Amino acid sequence: MKAVILAAGKGERLEPITHTRPKPFVPVLGSTLIEYTIDLLRKYVSDIYIVIPSELSAEYSAFYNRLKGVKLYYQGKNSGTAAALASVGNISEDFLLVYGDIFFDEDAIRSVLNFTENAIVGVKVNNPTEYGVILMKNSILEKIIEKPMEPVSYFINSGIYKFNPDIFTYIDKISISSRGEYELTDAVNLMAKNEKIFVVQYKGSWIDVGRPWQVIDVNKIALDNKEPKNLGEIDDNVKIIGKVVIEEGAKVLHGSYIQGPVYIGKDCIIGPNSYLRPYTILTQNNKVGASVEIKESVIMENSKIPHLSYVGDSILGENVNLGAGTLIANLRFDEQNVKINIKGNKISSGRKKLGTIMGGYVKTGINVSILPGIKIGAYATIYPGSIVNRDVNKGEFYKN
Repeated sequence: MKAVILAAGKGERLEPITHTRPKPFVPVLGSTLIEYTIDLLRKYVSDIYIVIPSELSAEYSAFYNRLKGVKLYYQGKNSGTAAALASVGNISEDFLLVYGDIFFDEDAIRSVLNFTENAIVGVKVNNPTEYGVILMKNSILEKIIEKPMEPVSYFINSGIYKFNPDIFTYIDKISISSRGEYELTDAVNLMAKNEKIFVVQYKGSWIDVGRPWQVIDVNKIALDNKEPKNLGEIDDNVKIIGKVVIEEGAKVLHGSYIQGPVYIGKDCIIGPNSYLRPYTILTQNNKVGASVEIKESVIMENSKIPHLSYVGDSILGENVNLGAGTLIANLRFDEQNVKINIKGNKISSGRKKLGTIMGGYVKTGINVSILPGIKIGAYATIYPGSIVNRDVNKGEFYKN
């Protein structure tokens, strides 16, 4: 059995995280989303093929180059998921197909492998109009309807399939869609008219990582499924409550208080006198200084949060350096759900508490305050004492 991962998407809705890293490389604890998927698939398949963008910056290429034991294919000139799969060429045996921007658990893979025929994993969601909705009869796929105006069903296409090689024949027969892409769902719908495609009604963990706050959601699930361990060094007078994962090379200095679940990645240094609240995720080589408080946030590799700072319900990109006393607010005055700008539209996050989404290599001066739901682009610089009350562009020098 072989597997194909489609990982050529741009990830514009995840900006500013994707200013400096490809969408499939959002962090999952001490790893990344695509590496997590590869590790799951390796238990069941002999070969893994990954479709990546045809044009890559040197910055992006470095991420894909670190993937080992897989074969990379560049997507051709045509856009869309069908075009991405076609770039692999015909596969002469049954294979798994997985979208590279979804998070799921191992049971999803096992569920489709239970079928000798074609199969698709369907999951039930509350917002089906944002996805490809599955119509089925007696667990056999009839059709996938992309983003219908009205919810004809609450089961949607999860992006996990088991196909026989005939799928390539149907890809050859489809035309370009109204979006200017060759859509895999068009080929699947053609196949469903001629061959049985079983629908697996899956109830396990599944998240489409399409919006920034979903990176926090994914890491919370991953941490919940992780066993506690301590491979680091803990000073005297450190208080740890609940499940905590401390990786090799990490140090927790005296007076720090850790309230699990918390993940402390390799070579992180915490404290002294720091407070890590539930669902703090420190991915790798992070420095958390004296009297810092962090809550339900994902801090990417090599980022530093010095003394007297607060980070709540936020995502900080790699190589961020916060000035001392930087405060990230996470709750609106009116206590309504925090909205965030996604591709020019203000979208509700569905979260009462959400701080900032900060791209890589951002620097803030001392005593900076950042309001809830603010996005700060990669390489931006925030002047000392500023109150950040609007989104900050990539590379911008912000002073207020």
